[in-house]
Amino acid sequence: MPSSLPQSSDLVAVVREFLERDILPESTGARWFNVRVAANVLAMVERELLRGKDLDAAEAERLKQFVSGDSREAMELALSDAIREGTLDWRTEGLAQHLLETCEGALQINNPKWLR
Repeated sequence: MPSSLPQSSDLVAVVREFLERDILPESTGARWFNVRVAANVLAMVERELLRGKDLDAAEAERLKQFVSGDSREAMELALSDAIREGTLDWRTEGLAQHLLETCEGALQINNPKWLR
């Protein structure tokens, strides 16, 4: 897709901020809840647009020390299969650190507050 200005992450941020600033304070009950959920989803999309590619690339690089595959998704599947089969386990050098960093990366997108 051709580059466009403003960036997608900026557009998502504007909509999220509008919901939080103008709609949420005047909402109650189920409407408040639904607006809060929508704002949270937009915040996740915004973080993914800003950090997702870097986090995916870092995970793919770490995965290469344990498994091979055509894509990050294929390597994730191979890693989970290896753990399930017992080929790799918690004693495998670097595996626990990789899993920790992968979980932290997911939380950076999904809910960074949970990292504290």
